[in-house]
Amino acid sequence: MLRELCALGLLAISVAEQVPFESPQNSDRYEFKWPIKDVAIIGAGVSGLLAYRALAEKDHFSKIKIFERDDAPGGNWHYSDETPQSIPIELGDTPEWWKGDFVPHLPEHYPFRKQYRVSSNETSKEELEKARISHRQPKPLWKTLRANTPAPQQQVPGYEWPKGVEWASHHSKVQRYLRSFASWLGINNGDDELDERVSYNTRVELVEKRFDENGKQQGWILTLRKFVRNDEGYEESYWQEYFDAVVVAAGRFNIPHIPPIEGLVDWQKRFPERIIHSRQYRFGGSVEGKNVIVVGASASAAGISQDINSFAKTSYLSIREHSDDPRAPVRRDTHLNALPRNTTIIGEIKKFHPLSDGPDIAEGRIELLNGSIITGIDHLIFGTGFRYSFPFLPQYHNSSVKGNAPVDSEEQPIVTDGSHVRSLYLDTFYIDQPTLAFQGQNVGIQTFVYGKYAGEAIARVWAGQAHLPSKKDQWRHFWRTVEERGGLKKGFQWLNNELNSRYLNLFVAWLNAAAVENGGKLLELPPDVSEEMDLWMKARAAGVSIDPDGRNDFASRSLETDVLDHHQWRKAVLDDW
Repeated sequence: MLRELCALGLLAISVAEQVPFESPQNSDRYEFKWPIKDVAIIGAGVSGLLAYRALAEKDHFSKIKIFERDDAPGGNWHYSDETPQSIPIELGDTPEWWKGDFVPHLPEHYPFRKQYRVSSNETSKEELEKARISHRQPKPLWKTLRANTPAPQQQVPGYEWPKGVEWASHHSKVQRYLRSFASWLGINNGDDELDERVSYNTRVELVEKRFDENGKQQGWILTLRKFVRNDEGYEESYWQEYFDAVVVAAGRFNIPHIPPIEGLVDWQKRFPERIIHSRQYRFGGSVEGKNVIVVGASASAAGISQDINSFAKTSYLSIREHSDDPRAPVRRDTHLNALPRNTTIIGEIKKFHPLSDGPDIAEGRIELLNGSIITGIDHLIFGTGFRYSFPFLPQYHNSSVKGNAPVDSEEQPIVTDGSHVRSLYLDTFYIDQPTLAFQGQNVGIQTFVYGKYAGEAIARVWAGQAHLPSKKDQWRHFWRTVEERGGLKKGFQWLNNELNSRYLNLFVAWLNAAAVENGGKLLELPPDVSEEMDLWMKARAAGVSIDPDGRNDFASRSLETDVLDHHQWRKAVLDDW
């Protein structure tokens, strides 16, 4: 106890010296307008599981329930061979960009149930199966993918990996690890009494405010949908449930982003199976003997380039010359250093020339920014990232907001334009109505660790064991954060190693100060895995160099000059997957 209190004091001093952080304990308190007893969690990935654990450990709540659109826990770590459908590229530049995930469908009455019987018409069965797959949304994993963060760091605090597990774990082991954690919590699929605690195969179609007879908000209404196979074919059902508060733990790999390069829409319409996003990629054998361009310079693009290397006839990687954003938590070189030497780096694609009437995509001409023309390409795989989207919060989307538009009033129903998430206090609580909270939206964090402390903040605030500052002070903090991070734009959610540590220290200092004042369990500091991380970084650096004549035309130095730069390597290994 003495050690924890000393750590609390040191952290409080440390945090007090750091701008823009202020202790929420030292300002006017936000008062919730209704008691928070029933809580919904959207998503059963690691963030949702950690939110559930934090809430379930409190005696305060009457009902805690997770809704997961997939049929098992694990979020992005739940692999299957099933692939999602292509995203129409033309949606990306329109106000309807968010429809790339799903468009909520609402029946005229609740509850609603409809049975679809599979006829002898195979087209009907195929369409129903596509609808089921779209409902569960297969995750962006490929068959051979391994974690790019070592197991000692990618570990739920208080729930250790088995002894002897390899650090670069195959995705199947990460999936089993998270399933076992869900079982420990009693919410794995197949556990008893699931209906009360978790509902799998359930997509949240709509989250809307619930009002009392006087027109005052008293919580939230969730409209829910299932679409599952059964003995008679497929069953679709809708119903509604009421909650006092909602945790959005739906992840940040929502809508694939494919840049609207001139001519690409027409190419996709002609050859939809030859132009895919990394979310759809599964096997290297799918491009065996083909000429392939992978587009992108981050984790997915580099990983897929490695995976297809022994299968593809020719493997190109197209990257933008100025794609190495200095604000990014992970350097571009970190990903490019691992490419096989026979991967050919090419520059940015400028244009896809109009296709002839021929039956083969390989006849098409692809023009690079430097004027070069490439032909003979059989497949294009875009590892160009994702856009934030919450289709179940349609009133909180706004694709027209640009830059640092000022807040005209305290009513600010905007969360995302696809490039970032805004209007949140500490990237967690929705300031306009803090009974809506977000988990796991930052980039650069180690979700398995960070999620514990963000989840504890949500649980303790809603249980009355810690307090938020006034709405005015929350907005003031938010706009100071906007200024510190360079504006409301792509990268706003990025936390480098320093910011990640500062936020974790803030959570610990704030929640422990509240625990001392109100009574409650003190949080320990995040686990120290610096020794393991040093070993991991050295292993990744060993024997790796850049060959400017081979696979990285833009390299200006050898990685050998960076091997001893541990500070840079520590930044490079943060979770960017």
